[in-house]
Amino acid sequence: MFTRYKIMIYITGDTHGDFSRLSNLDSNEEDMLIVLGDAGINYYLNDVDSNFKEYLKRFKLKLFCVRGNHEERPENIKSYKEKTMFGGKVFIEEKYPYLIFAKDGEIYDFDGKSVLVIGGAYSVDKEYRLLYGRKWFKDEQLSEREQEEILEKVKGKHFDVVLTHTCPLKYEPREVFMTGLDQSKVDKSMEKFLDKIEYSIDYDKWYCGHYHTEKKIDKLEFMFGRIKVFSKDEFVPKYDKNGYEIVRDFCSQESVHKNNIVFCPKCNGTNIIIRKGNGENIYGLDEVAIICNDCKKVYGFSDVCYKPNCPKEL
Repeated sequence: MFTRYKIMIYITGDTHGDFSRLSNLDSNEEDMLIVLGDAGINYYLNDVDSNFKEYLKRFKLKLFCVRGNHEERPENIKSYKEKTMFGGKVFIEEKYPYLIFAKDGEIYDFDGKSVLVIGGAYSVDKEYRLLYGRKWFKDEQLSEREQEEILEKVKGKHFDVVLTHTCPLKYEPREVFMTGLDQSKVDKSMEKFLDKIEYSIDYDKWYCGHYHTEKKIDKLEFMFGRIKVFSKDEFVPKYDKNGYEIVRDFCSQESVHKNNIVFCPKCNGTNIIIRKGNGENIYGLDEVAIICNDCKKVYGFSDVCYKPNCPKEL
């Protein structure tokens, strides 16, 4: 049996306690997944969290978590201790050493890349959570002092990668804003702060989560349900269980329909299988992908519109 020795680093968007996307990931205990905030690990602050941390052992890899806005700061939890890892400060519980939480404003070394990490954001569902007795964390955003200290620390520097939970204000994905929510009442101080950061530094790539969408703008990429190899612009898993290579975002749904016939978008053959959703995961056509038995490939659609909180598997 082939043994893979190279340590892999992966990256994904918000999980909110749902790590089912890891079920087909080929990983081992030395590998690591970066979660861009709202991991869902330090939310209840009781035995529910502890049981969940035990459950996460089954995935056999480390989690490196950026702080989101639906979780307590690890420094506010007594069981977390500050340690040095990847050239920067992190927070770890002795009982769960595979769960690593970044410190806001720290600079890390991942695979020889300099990585700046800044967590936190405003919760647009704050009033709802308070009304129904859900958890809300008053220091979910960085204080003015924290912002000033981080800005002074990083300005003028180059970073290979920037990891944040929310995004600079200039890149807000307005198309996914909640309908009916008055944006004038949303505190955007974190986004304005990240505007200043983006203006003050030089960087090659910026990843963020928070908005439950997947798109690229310039050098910034929003991530949600899919997983990428950190050092490559490549989604994983690359192959499905039948060994067919997955080609994501290959074409639109409509482009493969002609005269009531569905055909392969690459070879135009009809030796295909239509992979469908379950009726609850997507809007419009319930086709998720086309499996071509001639090409030996799975072609994903670029225009599948998933409902909120549904990971985009293709």
